[in-house]
Amino acid sequence: MSDFLANAEHWRRRAERTRALAANVVKDQGRLLKVAEEYDRLAALAEHRRMAAVQTTYYAPSVERD
Repeated sequence: MSDFLANAEHWRRRAERTRALAANVVKDQGRLLKVAEEYDRLAALAEHRRMAAVQTTYYAPSVERD
C-alpha cells in the first residue's frame, strides 16, 4: 500500500478534482478553492520530503586506516 501522505501525485489529483468541483458550484466556491490550494501545499511538502530522503540516502565509502 502506498503511503498517501508522502505521495505528491495523490495530493495533486485531489487538488485537481476539488477545482473541478468548485467550477461547478456557486455556493462555497471560495472554500473549495482554498482546499485545493492546501492540497497543492501538501503535494509540495510531500515532494520536498521525497527529495530530502533521496539526498540523504547516499553511498559513503568507508575510510580504511593503516
